[in-house]
Amino acid sequence: MTARFFLEDPAEFSREASITQTHNPDVFHHLKDVLRARAGDQVELVAQGAAYLASVSDLTVDRIKFQSITAIAKNPEMPKKITLVLPLLKSDHLDWLIQKATELGCGQIILTNFVYSVAQASKIDRKLPRWKKIIKNAAEQSHRLVLPDLSFQKDYLQTVRLSASQIGLVAWEESAKSGETSNLHASLQKAAQNPAISELVAVLGPEGGISRNEIALLQNAGFICVGLGPRILRAETAPLYLLSAASLLIELS
Repeated sequence: MTARFFLEDPAEFSREASITQTHNPDVFHHLKDVLRARAGDQVELVAQGAAYLASVSDLTVDRIKFQSITAIAKNPEMPKKITLVLPLLKSDHLDWLIQKATELGCGQIILTNFVYSVAQASKIDRKLPRWKKIIKNAAEQSHRLVLPDLSFQKDYLQTVRLSASQIGLVAWEESAKSGETSNLHASLQKAAQNPAISELVAVLGPEGGISRNEIALLQNAGFICVGLGPRILRAETAPLYLLSAASLLIELS
């Protein structure tokens, strides 16, 4: 499979059909020193939400030039934006979840605090750059056109308001325990069939679950409680279940 790279300075590529060590250092290093690209090798470059197949024509100490540049028409992005609102997780579970959510087509990840969170919001500013690099690598591997946005919003659950173009879902284990089986399917079908709906916002809680007060806040903001099947899923598994279900009902139906 042809390797794909997101350009940090897309204007450079569109203007000169080349990349430099100064403006796109990671891509330049990967092509020159890791892949050891040579004239004639083909790569896919993503600039401003569009992908191009390009053939390497010349490599110098600080510049790689391309020729035979053609646009790639295939669009691998979800027809509806999927935003995940997630807790901070212990160990490296969040690294893994962010990577897999990107591969499955997530459009945005919002990290926030929950009452029952085990992991604490410490050193977030240091961690965000690493998580964004994980997103970039995963988006390149899965041949996406868009890098999901990632942010930490401390009081998201207290301030969230849904617009008319959004459907809000909250995965709650009590819904699953009570046998609720239809809300997720109905909400995803509604999103798929209604052109006025552009985004699904899904809240998924921490290892300790979501408190009843938090559920009440979300319901008052218009969120629908949904079960994710008869089994209780781990905090890092539930978002991937939801993304897979969304792909099936929105992309593949």
